Amino acid sequence: MQLWFIISIIFSLLVATFAVLNSGIVLIKFFGFDYEMAQSVVILVSAGLGAAIATFLGLFSRIKSGLKNRELANNLKNSEKKLEELNVRIKDFELKEMRGTVENLTINNSDKTEKVQAE
Repeated sequence: MQLWFIISIIFSLLVATFAVLNSGIVLIKFFGFDYEMAQSVVILVSAGLGAAIATFLGLFSRIKSGLKNRELANNLKNSEKKLEELNVRIKDFELKEMRGTVENLTINNSDKTEKVQAE
C-alpha cells in the first residue's frame, strides 16, 4: 500500500512539473464551446479527473470484494453449523450402535448363562 502511495506521489510530481513547463495558452473546443486557458490547467484538471475516476473504480471494486467476503463468511458459518450438527448425529448414531452391541452381548451372555444353568 505504501509503495503505491509513493509511486502516485512521484507520478503526481512528474505531471505537475510537465504542466508547469507547458504553461502556454491553448484553445479548447468542447461540445461546441471554445475555451482559452493555460495548458497547465488543462493538464492538471485532466490528471485530477483521471485520479478521481480511478479512485471511484477502486472503491467500487473494494465494495464488491467486501460484499463477496461477507457472503463467503456467512457460507462458512453455515457450513460450520451443519458440520457440527452432522458430528452430533454421528456421535448419536455411534452411541446407539454401541448400545445395540451391548444389548446383544447381554442377551447372548444371559442365553449362555441359562444354558449353563440348565445343564
